[in-house]
Amino acid sequence: MSATVYQSCTLAPETPKSESGRPQVMAACLRKSAVPEEVPRLVPKELVHLKDQSGVLVTGWTRPSPEVFLVGAEWPGEPEGPGGARPAAGTAAGLVRQCGLAVSHAAFGVPLEYQSLLKKLNCTLTGPAPEWRDGRTPVTVELNCSQMIRRGGRVIGAEIMEFTVRHEGRVVCRADSRSQWISPQVYRRLRGDHLTAPWGGWDVPEPVAPELVGCSSAEEVALSATGRPDRWLLRNDPANTEMFDHPVDHVPGLALLTAAHQAARAACGPLWTAPTAVSTSFGRYVEFDAPCLLDVRTSGNGVVEVAGSQYGLPAFRIVLSGRLPTG
Repeated sequence: MSATVYQSCTLAPETPKSESGRPQVMAACLRKSAVPEEVPRLVPKELVHLKDQSGVLVTGWTRPSPEVFLVGAEWPGEPEGPGGARPAAGTAAGLVRQCGLAVSHAAFGVPLEYQSLLKKLNCTLTGPAPEWRDGRTPVTVELNCSQMIRRGGRVIGAEIMEFTVRHEGRVVCRADSRSQWISPQVYRRLRGDHLTAPWGGWDVPEPVAPELVGCSSAEEVALSATGRPDRWLLRNDPANTEMFDHPVDHVPGLALLTAAHQAARAACGPLWTAPTAVSTSFGRYVEFDAPCLLDVRTSGNGVVEVAGSQYGLPAFRIVLSGRLPTG
């Protein structure tokens, strides 16, 4: 991908999400000023689970109704595909994921210590790309929340979120996600021996040729060869900041999306356009201590299905809808 997909993923348990530990302390940073700022201020990185502030895309929000938010954000990256017709759908996935995390913490009061379990995330680009301005473009994200999550009689988040991304009034993307919040106690029981991963303590296999997967350098490559053209080995390089903003205890869902995009590019060739839609579902955590295989199936019309497995069990499924040249 030429556009960076900044991750909104679960921090490793030993990594603090906030110096204060209270989302309410930072909530005021999200509220939109009555006077438009010439340069919008980005929200604190802790609200979108990042270590690097430069990866933050959310600038603020208003709340016209209890379940609806208008979120200000910045769409990063460069146009992708022949002629730069559309931005990468993976970039859109990263952006809306940040919007959902920020609103959950600052508006609904989800404790920063809670872990976000992403089950599904789907994005479809619906219109022409925004006009690019110095690498980032301001957009507005309408976020509708449903199936509220309650703890102790109070709302702490929404299980289902629907996103409509607009640029200068035009709809450029629609997305939806399904996730849940897990308390530290439950997360510890759920993760067991995998609660703390020895960060970088695993072997990183050799990358495939960068040009095969649309990368400019070996450091960006997320795949290693298996000897089969329809099967790849996930390559978890801790130095790859596109996939890993910070140490984590499992492979984040958006990192798996990056790998799936590369697998689709390898399967379809350089004339395959960047996907205009992605559909993801995650069934289990992908760990660092065992090989993860990506099996690719193409349809002939640019739609690619990538199925991930680990320990011989299905782990995730990602479908990318690009296009191949006709005639």
